Amino acid sequence: MHLKVDNLSKEFSGNTILHNLSFEARAGFILGILGPKKAGKTTLLRMLMDIVRPTSGLILYDDRPVNAKIRNAIGYLPEERGLYSEYTVNQVLVHFARLKRFSRKKAQVEAVRLMDRFNIIEQMDTPVLHLSEEVRQKVQLMTAIIHNPDLLILDEPFHKMDASNQTLIRKLVLHLKEEGKTIVLATEEMDEAEAVCDEILMLNEGRVVMQDTLSNIRDKFREHMIYLETPDDLQALQDIFGVKKITQNHQGVRLYVDGKHSPQKVLDSVIRAVDVKKLEIHRPNLQDIYADITAPKSRKGNA
Repeated sequence: MHLKVDNLSKEFSGNTILHNLSFEARAGFILGILGPKKAGKTTLLRMLMDIVRPTSGLILYDDRPVNAKIRNAIGYLPEERGLYSEYTVNQVLVHFARLKRFSRKKAQVEAVRLMDRFNIIEQMDTPVLHLSEEVRQKVQLMTAIIHNPDLLILDEPFHKMDASNQTLIRKLVLHLKEEGKTIVLATEEMDEAEAVCDEILMLNEGRVVMQDTLSNIRDKFREHMIYLETPDDLQALQDIFGVKKITQNHQGVRLYVDGKHSPQKVLDSVIRAVDVKKLEIHRPNLQDIYADITAPKSRKGNA
């Protein structure tokens, strides 16, 4: 399924929450919607699901507006999880499959298949109320995919998952991509997004601050980055030769090195300029890039 969003905006009580968003999500690709809390990710996904109506703009699925048939071809994992706590795992899964027009027999077959795949077959008759948080998260995800959707919309799928379950979800998402599904994945977990996404849409306060393929973003931010922590005044770092930009937050300082200059020489200058408590050198990841492009700017970066 091809998803197209054109100049989408949303206002609540006179406040604009999302500003003129335009993007596409294609079959066989994973689009990552990235940003911190309050960036607008959940509101955007709710509009894609027709739960919240846009103030302006268009949302098209294979060049058509949403209808009942399209809704049945979408799988949705909401940020705010919710299951029928008194029902068993098996009953919940069958119920959600039946909502997507599956016969009872087919719903039961798919429920068993998924429970086996997620290693919870022994808990099929356990009421949701008595499941651990991890297992409830798994069941919620299973309700989103049990009907084999063409478009999968995931809101924070890695939230509160331990490392093993994050790996399981990562493998699942990549498998669905290989099957040709269209996947939209919203998350604060930028490391996870970097591991699975093909295309990236970064949001900050409802505005797009970066939009491109992951490979192109990496190419644009190829310079080395030096991360340091120091108790000294940062003025001494401002004029180090080879540093094209400096950003700072409460944790530390990032120095972006011009690709034409040796990071080792810059490193030597940093060590001479300030008292270094911690020092690392690497290429920026998505979290670094997001921090860079959303940071308030000073003469060489961030004040």
